[in-house]
Amino acid sequence: MKPHDSRRRDFLKQSILAAGATMLPMGFVSAQGAQFQRQEWQTFKNTSHYSALRFAIGKMQANTNSSDPNSWAYWVNAHVNYCPHSVAYFLAWHRGFLYYFERQLRSVSGDSGLVLPYWDYYTNPNLPSEFTANTSGNPLWASRVNNNVRDALTLAPFSSRLTNFPRGSSNAFEPSIEDAPHNPVHDIIGGWMTTMESPVDPIFWLHHANIDRLWVAWVFAGGNRKMPALSNSYWSGSFRYSGALTMSRNLTYDNRSSLNYYYQNEQMPSRLPSLAGGSSLLSSQPGGEQALLSPPPVGSYRLSIPRATSDSTFSAAGSLDIGLSERSVSVQLPLSSEYGQSVAQIAGGSAATAPGGTLRYQSVQLVLDNIQLTKVGSEGGYFYRVYLNMPSGGATASLTAGDGQGLTGGSSVRSILLGTLGPFKIAGAMHHGGPVQLRFVLTDALAGLSKTQMGMLTVSFVRVSGENSPTGQVMGIGEARLELSTANSAS
Repeated sequence: MKPHDSRRRDFLKQSILAAGATMLPMGFVSAQGAQFQRQEWQTFKNTSHYSALRFAIGKMQANTNSSDPNSWAYWVNAHVNYCPHSVAYFLAWHRGFLYYFERQLRSVSGDSGLVLPYWDYYTNPNLPSEFTANTSGNPLWASRVNNNVRDALTLAPFSSRLTNFPRGSSNAFEPSIEDAPHNPVHDIIGGWMTTMESPVDPIFWLHHANIDRLWVAWVFAGGNRKMPALSNSYWSGSFRYSGALTMSRNLTYDNRSSLNYYYQNEQMPSRLPSLAGGSSLLSSQPGGEQALLSPPPVGSYRLSIPRATSDSTFSAAGSLDIGLSERSVSVQLPLSSEYGQSVAQIAGGSAATAPGGTLRYQSVQLVLDNIQLTKVGSEGGYFYRVYLNMPSGGATASLTAGDGQGLTGGSSVRSILLGTLGPFKIAGAMHHGGPVQLRFVLTDALAGLSKTQMGMLTVSFVRVSGENSPTGQVMGIGEARLELSTANSAS
């Protein structure tokens, strides 16, 4: 049994109590007041507030009344019950969450100047030593799998191409930074951090303070980057953190004017730390980013039949029962010529029907359906980069499943990173209930391919492991399929 199994059950049993908990005072959010500076850990630990933080964390951890805001469990339950992941408002909800928690730290510690520090892993990807010392009475320690997150990092969210903010818009910052580095940092650290109870681990708060800082830096960088205007309906409504603890969404629009804090460093990172490890399939690029050298071998999997998967979606090709382990693997998505024609038409900007059908489909998506974690996989210490591989130019290639070669015929292959897949993202999806299903929109990526080239598509799962990571199967995917949808894009 992993160290947090029994404690996790206790939190889940007690989580309903948070709905009727004693609430924090609600009148302290104001556009007026002192501005607090959140400092990077290496600076913060040398201030007089360091001992106050340790005292507050220890006292809250010792409080067993999960309905009391002075307890650690109260804030873990708030995350379990209300946090949004892989949906809209991921950043804004967590901004309010950190703000309220920070206020509680001040109350418990008696230090009115205490602020949450952040961990800038783009400068130092090693967990601060104060969090890794497994000594008696250290409130910062938690059981983890890895203490270095270099391989979880990326500069992708800071690309000048990402000028929009909210999930659901094109070229958007919020889904990009959630996909990485946010999720893979949870994955590589492992332990509590791979679960929705991740705030049990004190490093959670420094991680999320850094994610919030990177949002501030993205806005500060300008360059056509834009948030929805404060008058936009996007900021209407409120966030909930317990039965009665809420925050108006518009208060999370700007950290300085409404919430009265800023960061020691509000610049976007421009390079990555030196490479710690990673996959041999990846090569370093300028700025430290990694590119896929070549797709891993194609595995041998049963193929699924084309079929309607809902009233508005149709599976055109797919492979079944994919097990993922420490070995990277590619999976065929063998579109027949007739379905390839439909996909090519949609990718070209026109709606299309599936052969024999009447529904007009407008987008193409990769669907990973019925994803399940094994026991060892749920511990974390790893994640996968998910790539779409397609012929480049007019070359013709053959893809042979199970031959150990993957790509044959000397063709040129273009690989596009679709996103990441790891235990934290799966845990978040499981938290919403039902079988876990993840979607990636492919429509634009497929533009320009012929119907013949459409039949050569594969998807690769490239394993990225921390210094300590599990071996053997860590997750299973019931089906990976190319799905046509009547929607313009995935939500």
